[in-house]
Parts: sequence; C-alpha cells; structure tokens
Amino acid sequence: MELFKQIHQFSQEESTAFRFYLRAKNKRSDVRNIELYNLIRKKTPLDNIDTVLYGKPNRNAYHALSKRLQDSLIDFIAARNFATETSEDMQVFKWILVARVLYEQNLPKAARKLLLKASKKARELDLYSALIESEHTQIQYSHLHPEIDLNALTRSAQENHKRFLQQEKLNVAYAHIKRALIFDEKLLTTGIQKTVQDILDRYEIQLEDSFTFKSLYQLLEILNTAAHLDHNFSKALPFISSIYGLIVQKKSPKEKQRFYHIQVLYFMANTHFRVRNFEQALHYINLMKEEMQFQKGKWESRFRESLLLIHSFVLNYSGNAITAIINMEQYISSNKKQVLDSDVLLALTVFHTQQELYKNALSTLNLLKHTNTWYQERHGLDWVLKKDLTALIIYYELEYLDLVTSHLRSFKRSYKAIIKTEPRLQRFIATFTKMFIDPNVIQEDSFRQNVKSTFTKDSLKDEDIFMLSFFAWIKAKLNQTPLYLTTLELL
Repeated sequence: MELFKQIHQFSQEESTAFRFYLRAKNKRSDVRNIELYNLIRKKTPLDNIDTVLYGKPNRNAYHALSKRLQDSLIDFIAARNFATETSEDMQVFKWILVARVLYEQNLPKAARKLLLKASKKARELDLYSALIESEHTQIQYSHLHPEIDLNALTRSAQENHKRFLQQEKLNVAYAHIKRALIFDEKLLTTGIQKTVQDILDRYEIQLEDSFTFKSLYQLLEILNTAAHLDHNFSKALPFISSIYGLIVQKKSPKEKQRFYHIQVLYFMANTHFRVRNFEQALHYINLMKEEMQFQKGKWESRFRESLLLIHSFVLNYSGNAITAIINMEQYISSNKKQVLDSDVLLALTVFHTQQELYKNALSTLNLLKHTNTWYQERHGLDWVLKKDLTALIIYYELEYLDLVTSHLRSFKRSYKAIIKTEPRLQRFIATFTKMFIDPNVIQEDSFRQNVKSTFTKDSLKDEDIFMLSFFAWIKAKLNQTPLYLTTLELL
C-alpha cells in the first residue's frame, strides 16, 4: 500500500493528530483502524499483518479496514494541508475574489486596497498565477482609479506573464527530462548531461532570478540526477552552484517551501561530497539539520535517513570510518522492528568492506533480500551495479569461489550492454576476472605495470568517488596495503 509510506513520514506531532482524528471519526468502539495504524507506524510487514491484527488470517476484513484507513488518511492530509501550507495561497485568491465583488458593488477604494494586498503577497510567495489574476483585475478597473500609471501596470503584467510562461516551460522541460532519465535506455551512451542541456535549450530555459523556489529545486534535482547517472559531478558543479546562488538571494523559505529547501541542501551536500569537498559538504549538512528542526521537526522523519547517509559518507571518506559505522549500526539497532532502508544497508556493507570486516559486510549484505529487479525499480541500475560489485569483492575475500564464479558470470550476462559502454566498469571487471582466474597474476610485471598505469591517482582525480572505491580495492591487492588507507590515498 504505497499511501501508507506517508504514515512512516509523519512527525510525532502529526502522528498524534492523526490518532485524535481517527478517534473523533470512529462511531463504534470496536473499530480497529487505530490498531492498524499503530502496526503500520511500526513498519509491521504487510504480508501477515491481518494475522497480527485479528489473531488469524483474514485478508478480506483487513482489505476493507485498510481501504477505510486510506480514505481517512487522504481526508486528514487534505484537511491539514488546506489549514496550513496552502492557507496563504488560498488567502491571496480570496482577496482577489472579494475585490471583484466589491468592484461590482461600486466600492472601488476597498477593492483596490485588497488587490494591492493580494499582489504584494503573491510576489512574496512566487505565486505568478495569482499575480496575473490580480493585475488583470487592476487593469480591467483602472478607469476607476485615475492615479494609476496604466503603462507601468501593463508592463508589470506583461513581465509577470512572461515569468509565468517561463515557469510553465520549465515544468514541461522537467517532465521530458525526468522521463528520459527513467525510460531512455540509450541515455548512458548518448551523454546524460548533454541530453539534459539539449532539452533545456529546446524549451529556451535560461537561469533567471525570477524562478520560484520550487522551479530552482526542480532544476537542481535534474542536474543532481544527471550527474549521478553520468558519474560526473565536477562537470555539473558550476551550474548547480549558480542555481544555489539564486536560492540564497531569495528570502528565508516560507513554511510551504521548507521541503524544497531541505532537499536543495541535501543536493548541495551530496554534490560537494561527490567532488570530495568534504568541508563544504559538512557545511550544507549542518544547514540541513537546522532546517529539519523548524515546524517542530515536521520534516525530521522524512529526511532522517537521507541525513544519516550523506553525513556517514562524508565521515567515512574523510577518515572517520569508525564514527560512520557506529552511527549507522546504532540507527539500525534502534529500528529493528522497522523495514530497514536499503541505502543504509548498502552503505554499511561498503564501510565494513573497506575496513576488511568481510563477514560483517556479508551479514549486512544478506539483509538486502529483494531481487535486483525490485531494487532497480526503486533505486536505479547504478545502485544495483554497486551492490553486485561489492558482493563480488566480499565473496572473493571470503574465498567463496563458487559464489564468485556464479556471481561474476551472472554480472557479465546481465550487464553486458552496460559493460561495453562504461570504460571504468569494463576495466574493473576485466582486471577482477584476471585476478580471480589466476591469483598469482598480481605478481607478474606486465599485469602490475598495466594496473598501475590504469589506476593512478592522477587518472582517478576526477573519477566518481564510489567507482574509485572499487579501483582502490584492486590497488590494495596489488600493493598489499590496507584497503581503507588505500582508498583515502586515492581521494
């Protein structure tokens, strides 16, 4: 039940409010909707939740109860958001509506006062649709206000209309880019960032300070995704920094914009981490923590795992691996009854591997119980590739030869097309295969020379930090040096 994910993201205050809402709505004392809510909140697996709820399997009763709970959840979310986040937007439109009524009742002074108030608030909220409506009404009744500079008002209306159309073009471009990133299988070969730029150019999208907070967030999300798939955050950093510069120029985010602002800070932290600027990444992490405390921690549960991940990555790759591992293990230990986040589990697997704690790494890896197809649908192909490469290293180090053989064969078969188009992946698999077939090959001068020339610090200076971690393993095997220290030396 996808909608139930919202329950996991409720803050404690929202959770309490929803329980009160359910109690007020219940007309009978034997309704089990609160009991079901509590079980979902604890992330009880849904496959046998009916048995937990009724003491025996009863899927029909569960589905009926589940449907009613979902309906209540929709009503609660709608009522709460209309009462809070959208109240300012609605107020602006109410003022415009009332102003029109006042004009019809021949009360122009009161009407104009409301319209000016609506225009001011609409500008503060980047609400261009409302601003267009307000200025349209002002122009319509301008003959009742000789003090109005009609030419100036007309220019303002035309400018706002251009901004509105620019937002619409960006929204269309955003939709096309997102579809391409998700569905275009040839994108890795044609160049992701070039494709993104081509679509932006097609819709004449130019970076402007008139972009709304949400629009700037959309642009950052696009660039972050493209850089992630392209393994090239260095190339995207200047454009990303330009967008963030426009965000900084804006006033402090309104409550309705806080979600976008926290996500933007995460993008900035992640970008600087990926280009190995750990100090700057930590700066954005701290800003992210501060933003998450607003509105009584409303967004804390939504971004808790994202914050844990990016902070742990920065700690691990800046020489503080033990702290990163402790933080993650404490989080996992405190959430035993919940479905553990796949990203957290994979990150901890990598950290254990880099510390050469291969049995610990395998235990954590084995907690990822779904199929690769399932993970690819939710995390993307790049995530699955990293998981499978990490598994290869773990099996190799634990001398599980049969597992290495079958996993390597499966990897080459499943990702044949990707290996052909990704030189970095091709190099790693070719080298790994030689080392597995003949472990003594690392003593041969020709092999050592070839690996050293391929995986030098200079050649890897712009390499994606995660892919570099796999190359570090090869270099550590070659030089018989600690894996974690070798990884840090290559950064």
